[in-house]
This record gives sequence, C-alpha cells and structure tokens, in this order.
Amino acid sequence: MSTIFSKSVNPKRTGLQVLIASVVVSAALAIFSLLRGEFSDTDGKILLTALSIAAASVLTLSNGIVLEQGRSRPVATLAIIVSVVGFGLLVVTIWNSFDIDELIKVAASTIFLGVTLTHWSLVSIARIPARFRLLQVAAFPLSGILATFLIAAVWGRVEGSQTAQIAGVIGILTVAITIILPVLQRLSVTETRTRRKISYCPYCSKSLNATRGSITCPSCGATFRVRQV
Repeated sequence: MSTIFSKSVNPKRTGLQVLIASVVVSAALAIFSLLRGEFSDTDGKILLTALSIAAASVLTLSNGIVLEQGRSRPVATLAIIVSVVGFGLLVVTIWNSFDIDELIKVAASTIFLGVTLTHWSLVSIARIPARFRLLQVAAFPLSGILATFLIAAVWGRVEGSQTAQIAGVIGILTVAITIILPVLQRLSVTETRTRRKISYCPYCSKSLNATRGSITCPSCGATFRVRQV
C-alpha cells in the first residue's frame, strides 16, 4: 500500500493545488451570490462541494508531508484513500439533498476514520525526548477511542449523558496531547542545539570540549567565536 503513489504523483503538491482551487471556487461563489442578492439551492450545493473538496485536500496535504518524510507510509496512504472516499460520499449526499440517511452515516463514519488515521500519521512523525514518549503513545488509543465514540453516535449507538461526558474528556485529552507534542518537539530541538559541543579547534585540530560563545584553544592559543545559525 505504501507504494500506491508513484514518484510522479506528489500527494502534498496535489493536495495543495486542489485546496487552492477549492478555496478560490468557494470564495468566488460566495461573492457572486452576495452581489446577485440571492443564494439558490444549487449555489449551496456547489459551495458545500467545494468545501468538502477543500477539507479532503487538507487531509491529503497533511499525509503528503508524512509520505515525504518516508515514515508511517502505510498509515498515511490509507488515510488519504479513506479521506477521499469519505468526502466523495459526502459530495454524493450533498447532491442528493441529504435524503439518503444510510449514506450520510457511512460518509460521516468514513470521514471520522480518515481524520483519525491522519492524526495517527502526523503523531507518528513527532520526534520528542524519550521521557515524553508516553504522551505520544497515548495519543493513538485516545484518538481511536474518540473516533469510535463519534462513529457510534452517528449510528445511534451512544446513549446517556455519562457516555457523552466520557467522550468529551477523551476529546479534550486528545486535543491537549496533540497540541503539546509539537511544542515538546520544538523544545527538544532547541535543547539539543544549545547543548551541542565543539569537539575540535578549527585552527590546529586539537580536541576541545566547549559550547557556543567565545572559545580559546589551550593548544594553539587561537580565539574564535561559535554561534548558532
């Protein structure tokens, strides 16, 4: 599955191009409707279709970034396929005036699954210190459980306020961890650069053990300054 996209097909570039086109179409339609003074049913369908395509493009673009890094390729590829299918079904329901209840449920469930797979692929590429790895691991089951709750709700299998409260707690935890992970990654990169050592003198090649700033080589007496760029 990881080789389904050939080198000539770049999901990231394709997703970006489709996203831009969808936004342009949506903006143009909205402006046209405002200037015309009315918003017909067909205009609404076209606008919702453009927004659906834009949303699918965002997920494709996100997974394209993962594919470019060469990590979690099976998950990212599956996420793209599921997302495109989900929003494709949504477009069908839009042009059927949302008359087919079963198709709406299938479309919503597929979209939730595509979003969850995209979340997994993005979380998997986060590079964080080992002491915070548990947060990264916890993000996978939390988002999976949240998606299960949402899909069950779509099919009318979730009842009671207590179940909704549990789903809300899981959702909050999922969002919180998702926000924290990139922050931890950024902090770990900064920490690593700050602690980077200078291992040799650029003039005499003798061994050194120094960090950034003004450095004087004890062997040749050369003074130089090291700074982070």
